[in-house]
Amino acid sequence: MFPRHLPRVAALFDIPDDELTEQASRAASSVQRLADLWARNGTADAAVLRSLRSIAKRHAVKMPDKAGLQQRVNRMADAGWWRRALRKRFQAVELHQIQAGAVHRQASPYVSAKALRRHERNAARLEQQMAGLEAVNQATGEAIHMPELIDASLSNPAHRRRALMARIKGIEASANAKGHAALFLTLTCPSCMHPRHFSGARNDRYDGTRPNLAQRYLRWVWSKAMRRAEHLGLTAYGLRVVEPHHDACPHWHMLVFTPADQAEAFANNLRAYALAVAPDEPGAAEHRFTVERIDPAKGSAVGYVAKYVSKAIDGEGVDGDSESTGDGRSTARRQIAWARTWSIRQFQFFGVPPITPTRELYRVAGETLPGHALRELHSACKANDYAAWLATVEVHGLSFRVDYSEQPSTRYRDETTKAIQGLRIQGGDLGGVLQLTTRCDTWRIQPRAKAGADSSQCEGASPAPDAPWTRFNNSASLDFKGLFPDALPADVEGFEGVVDAGAVCGKRPAPGTATRCRTRPGNSQARSLSAPGADARSSNATAQGGRPC
Repeated sequence: MFPRHLPRVAALFDIPDDELTEQASRAASSVQRLADLWARNGTADAAVLRSLRSIAKRHAVKMPDKAGLQQRVNRMADAGWWRRALRKRFQAVELHQIQAGAVHRQASPYVSAKALRRHERNAARLEQQMAGLEAVNQATGEAIHMPELIDASLSNPAHRRRALMARIKGIEASANAKGHAALFLTLTCPSCMHPRHFSGARNDRYDGTRPNLAQRYLRWVWSKAMRRAEHLGLTAYGLRVVEPHHDACPHWHMLVFTPADQAEAFANNLRAYALAVAPDEPGAAEHRFTVERIDPAKGSAVGYVAKYVSKAIDGEGVDGDSESTGDGRSTARRQIAWARTWSIRQFQFFGVPPITPTRELYRVAGETLPGHALRELHSACKANDYAAWLATVEVHGLSFRVDYSEQPSTRYRDETTKAIQGLRIQGGDLGGVLQLTTRCDTWRIQPRAKAGADSSQCEGASPAPDAPWTRFNNSASLDFKGLFPDALPADVEGFEGVVDAGAVCGKRPAPGTATRCRTRPGNSQARSLSAPGADARSSNATAQGGRPC
C-alpha cells in the first residue's frame, strides 16, 4: 500500500531540529493551559481524555503509554515528551525516501542520506550536551564529568561489544559442557516487504510495508514458533541479531543452542512458521529460512555471530559488507542510524537468565557476601566468566529478583520513579532470602561549572534549578484560537493508522499467520487462524486484509 498523502505528510514532518523543539514547546504549553482550565472547571475525566486523544491525533503522535489520566496529562504538558513523540514522525519521512528509491545498495544502503545526517547531528548534539554536565555524589560531593562516565560504561561501543561477546562465549561454553547442538539460523521477510532488488530496481511485489512493521512480523513468527516449541517440549536458548537488508527491510540471524536430539525438530518448527506467508513465491523455500549446523571441530559458534555483532555496534574487525560497498565502520554507522530511526532493538538474548543480577553483583565487595555459593558467583562476575555464572546458578539453585526503590519524580508532578536498589537472592547455602543492597550512593546530574569561573558563578550553575511545573503565568488568558498552530490538516491527521493498513503481501496469509489482526479502517472484523498445517477458517475479513500483530 502506498498512502496517498505520504509525500505531503513527509514534507510536513521533515523539519529541522530547532523548529521541532519550538513545536514541542508550543504544544506542551498549550496542553498545560488546557490542563489548568480543566482543573479550574472540574472537567470530567472522560472529556479530558477525549481532548488528549484529539490533540495526539491532530499531531500524528501516539498517546502516552500510561494508564492514569494525570500521568498522560503530565507527559503531554512536557516539552521533552513532545520532542520524543515528534521525532517518531521522521519515520514517515524515511518511508517516503524508501518508496522514492533513495534507500538501496546502489544509492544509500540501509538508511537514506537524509536520515543518516539527522542521526549524526543528533549524536553530535547529545555529545555536546553531555560535555556540559557532571554527576555529583550527594554524600561525598565527588563530581565526575559525564563524558568520563559514558566512556567507562556500556554506552561506549567497544565496551558494549566486548560485553556481548563475553556473554555469548559463556553461553557457548555452557552449551558445550551439556553436549548441546548449535544452530545458526537466518529468518527473512516475504518478498512483498522488500522495496528493492539488489540491483536497485523496484520490486513490483512490494506492498509498502515499512521496516518496523516488517520487524513486528518477524517477532510474531518467532513468538508463535517458540510458543509451539514449548508446547512440544523443545528447549532452545541463545541470541538473535537484527540487521537490515540494503533496502532497509530487516532480517534476523539467530545463534540457537538446543539438545542435540531436538535440533531438527526445533528447526522444522520454526521453518513452518517462517513459510506460513506466501510459501510458494519464487525463492521462498531456499532463502526465507536457512539452517546451518555448527561443527565445533571446524569453528566456534562465537565466530558465526561476531561479524554481525560488530557490524551492529562499531564495525571493529569487519573489512567489508556484502549488502553495501562500505567498510565495517561505515556499515555500523548506517545500521545504528537505521535501528534508531525505526526503533528496532538490535540484540535479544532468549532462554538464559537476565543480565541485571550479574551486573548488580559485580558492584559489591566479595568479602562482604555471606555463603560459599554467593562468593563463588561473585568470583565468576569479577572474572567476566559467564559460563561459570550459569553453572553456579544451576548447581546451587540460586534465584534473583531485582529490588527497586521509589523516589519522587524530578520531571512529572505527583509521580514517583523506580530506581534499582539491590537484589533479593534465594537458594544455595543462604538459608533464606537475602536482601542485598548494591547501590548506596545518590548522584545528581547538573550543569558543569566552567573552568575559571568565580565562586558566585559556580554557585549559580550548581546545583541546577528545578524546572517549574507550570511553564507560564497562571493568570495568562486562554486563547483557543491558534492554541495548536502546528496541528496537521484534517485530511492527513492520524497518519499512523493509514500506514498500518493492508494485508500481508496483499494476500490471504496461510493458516497460522495470525491470531489477532489489525484490519483496514472501517472493517471491524478480524481473523482467527490455526497453527501451520491446520485447516483454514474462512472469514470475510481475510479478503479485506490485515497484518500479523
